[in-house]
Amino acid sequence: MPRLPPSLLWQAKRRCPNLAALVPACRDWQSATNELRWLAEFARETTPPGHTNAQKRLLERLCRRRGRGVPLQYILGSQPFGILDIQCRPGVLIPRSETEAYTLHLIDLLRSNKGATDDSNRGMTILDLCTGTGCIPLLVFASLRESFQHLTVHGVDIATVAVDLAQRNVEHNVNLGRMAPARPGQALKVSQGDIFSDADIERLSASKCDVLISNPPYISRDVWNFGRGQLGQSVRKYEPRLALVPDSNIASPADWQHEDVFYWRLLDISMTLKPSIALFELGDEQQIRRVLLGLFRHQIADVTEVEVWRDWPDGTIEEEQDTELLIPLGTHDQTVSVKGSGQMRCIFMRNRWSHSNS
Repeated sequence: MPRLPPSLLWQAKRRCPNLAALVPACRDWQSATNELRWLAEFARETTPPGHTNAQKRLLERLCRRRGRGVPLQYILGSQPFGILDIQCRPGVLIPRSETEAYTLHLIDLLRSNKGATDDSNRGMTILDLCTGTGCIPLLVFASLRESFQHLTVHGVDIATVAVDLAQRNVEHNVNLGRMAPARPGQALKVSQGDIFSDADIERLSASKCDVLISNPPYISRDVWNFGRGQLGQSVRKYEPRLALVPDSNIASPADWQHEDVFYWRLLDISMTLKPSIALFELGDEQQIRRVLLGLFRHQIADVTEVEVWRDWPDGTIEEEQDTELLIPLGTHDQTVSVKGSGQMRCIFMRNRWSHSNS
């Protein structure tokens, strides 16, 4: 990470000590100014009226914590996600804006009947694996409950702290009026489960699955340990490794890199659950290329059409960005279309199951 210009720190100290405390974490003047405003609002809202000195001391403590790199969402306790307010706690991964963008794009597809089913009366069942805060299933349910009379959305995570927080987020957003409770014929649920457990997947397979979503751990141990790539020190210091890096005890096939092991498992799970749509978040273009290579060598390649989504799937692709990926398979090449703007972020699969592979 490049050093901050001394002039920036000097200017911040002259203007406001709290602003100066934020600059090391925010890295620029505008971001620090915005965060100071949000922290000041939080201090006012959490301090009894008239307690000006207490409010001032609280704001100073908050700014020092943020300056040490503590994520803003852990300090404020929440993060906007679509129409929702998602509570954030240490031990659970903070929702990202890119995750919000592709979730909203998927919702639009499903709502417009271009997704998993063309019959809103038949209903929709959506499964989110590695659900974390529950941000994805909550937003999907809140957005689709008026479109599907029969709607089931299920979030699953291995971590107890994540399951507890996701369940609290359901109650929190219902109480805020951001999300209406489930009606008869609808369900929003969160449960604990391990996607590498055959028994847990067998239990999930007892119900139909129209849409499978997952934002699994996908960061390599090397990047986590040494901070290579775009992974910031604050993430490595404060956010949970379990949600970001595949555990070293998980065995991966010989032709798959260890940081990609969750996608190998998700392809196998897709063959079991047979979703009409699958959407997986990945780290970058290199990982997407590796996983696509594995996908086209997997038996699911016979039934799927694949598309890559960038960070902002609704955005207009820039002139210098590729609209296709070429995946070399030895005997032939496979071309995959790419949509949106920003960095490559997701693999979107539309599956056509027949009786022979049911």
